[in-house]
Amino acid sequence: MFYSKQENRRKGWYRALRISKRQMVALCVLLVLLAAAVLAVAVCYHLRARDYNTAEVVRAGGASVLFDSSGKPVANLTGDLPQPVTWQELPQHLVNAFVAREDESFFEHGGVVFSSVVRSLFRNLSSLEYKQGASTITMQLTRNVFELQGKSLDRKLLEVALAQRVEGAYDKQTILCQYLSRIYFGQSRYGVRDAAAYYFGKEVRALNLVECATLAGLVRGPSIFNPVASMDKAMVVKRETLDRMLECGMISQAERDAAAAAPIELHIGAAAEAPGSGSYPTMWASRELETLNADLLQGNRSLSVATSLDLDIQTYLERAVETALTAVENPHEFPDAWLPKDATPESVKAQKDAWRKMRRPLSLRRRGLDNNLAGLLQCCVLVVDSRRGCKGEVLALVGGRSAVDGVDRWSRKVLPGRVIAPLVFSCACLPGGEEMHIVSKDAVLTGKRIGYGVVRSVFDSLELDAQLPGREREEDLFAGRFRVQMVDLARLLFDMQNLGRGYRLSLANTVWSRTGAALYAYEPEKAPEYIRRESAQAVASIPPFVTQDDRSVVLSEPLEGNGGHFVMVTREKGVAVFVWMGFDNPDSEVARAREMPRLLQRAATSLAREIFDQARAVLRTKARQKES
Repeated sequence: MFYSKQENRRKGWYRALRISKRQMVALCVLLVLLAAAVLAVAVCYHLRARDYNTAEVVRAGGASVLFDSSGKPVANLTGDLPQPVTWQELPQHLVNAFVAREDESFFEHGGVVFSSVVRSLFRNLSSLEYKQGASTITMQLTRNVFELQGKSLDRKLLEVALAQRVEGAYDKQTILCQYLSRIYFGQSRYGVRDAAAYYFGKEVRALNLVECATLAGLVRGPSIFNPVASMDKAMVVKRETLDRMLECGMISQAERDAAAAAPIELHIGAAAEAPGSGSYPTMWASRELETLNADLLQGNRSLSVATSLDLDIQTYLERAVETALTAVENPHEFPDAWLPKDATPESVKAQKDAWRKMRRPLSLRRRGLDNNLAGLLQCCVLVVDSRRGCKGEVLALVGGRSAVDGVDRWSRKVLPGRVIAPLVFSCACLPGGEEMHIVSKDAVLTGKRIGYGVVRSVFDSLELDAQLPGREREEDLFAGRFRVQMVDLARLLFDMQNLGRGYRLSLANTVWSRTGAALYAYEPEKAPEYIRRESAQAVASIPPFVTQDDRSVVLSEPLEGNGGHFVMVTREKGVAVFVWMGFDNPDSEVARAREMPRLLQRAATSLAREIFDQARAVLRTKARQKES
């Protein structure tokens, strides 16, 4: 009886699995329709791909161009693409490194690995997001050449069809050479020829295994993994590439171990000067593009960058900076722009006499005709728009005495000292603007009352490029005795005066590809709350901020460790001006001279006021012209 029940149960399963003729027909129809749909999609994208000219694959690109706010070309950000590398120039290790890292079956497939595409498709459909790609080297080249931006199924299918066209038009050697000649290697370097010369001072054919693995590794994150930005991260991706080469049988275990242990030896010389380093705006714009989405730069050397740069303010700024520095060095050169508008002849004479009587250190050197900038007094100025709808847009900037030295001092690190006090005070403010523990406007006492943990958590949330002091050095944190980029000081002070919103201080307004596709647009209205609004409002009017009679807010403070003098002058719905004046070497004799602090305070503050007034006048004039 037991046997009979088991047999009946088995027959029940057979009946459940049995397919009727009607079901079989329906299944066949479904499969036919699915195959027809796949074929229709393939034909559709094949026809779309025919609209693209494959000759673009071997056509060199042009330079990226910087435009001012009126649409006038200002400068080239990059040079023209160098000649593509030839197959004969490529060392075998370089070919193997990129194939192992990017596309193991490059020499076998026809441009697309369909199993990878299907696997990627199912994963993306299951998550309803674009999480995984399946790009071969040919597909990456295709995406770069034809500017297929964005992550979508439509773009991926078009990329597949175009990759097959490219494979039909060119051999593998040409495809790999064009790929290596176009990809972005960080530090404003496009193509392996440019990268080899910049990082290692070599021709491509002379690259060794360590250098080949380094270059193949850094293309995964050109702005993060290049050895100039981070040697530690470059070493990690180098070893990962060597491991992949070993797995693919391209190198031996001994070669892998020796190359993994070997250091990355950089040889960056003066000949490797970055494209676009001829002026401070181009330096700033190049650095800003580096911080944007890496896909923006990958394969897009020919960009049009529309900026907020106002050439009228920029021209005035450059002239005013040199006049101010000359006045510090030469007591007889007092700038008339520093005089009050209602000054009488008597007061003019008194101010100029007082300026001449201010003592100068004997070690203070004047700028000569030989343009030798070493040891000279330097100055940085940043003019930022704070009007509604334009907040954070950079109108003009200077990063030093001359761009000839290729150094933008806004990216230098300084000891902020009391300039960081408003940020400490903001940690003590509760919602609603109530001051909880701001003690005598003293940042150190306030920080101790609040506690290291609270202050440190706020500083960490700001993602500063700084090594913050530990708990055992809590007073250094509160007193600003740690190094931070000068541009971060300007950004934080600007945010404090603008309700705590995290504006980027952006020069690049819009970035266009060579075909006119918009790749990026700065949107100040989307700036997040960076510092709590109530805290920013409570702190924005207390020292070291000082409100002047014309309702402008001024901060004028010396930096720690003979680091120069920092000034901010701003006004709501107007402009914000930031000025730093000092020496590159704070330990030099002239920087430590007791006469310098007073000179720098007077000159930097007067220059900031002058530029503030001039920038506002320019903006008012242009606003009236636009209205009329």
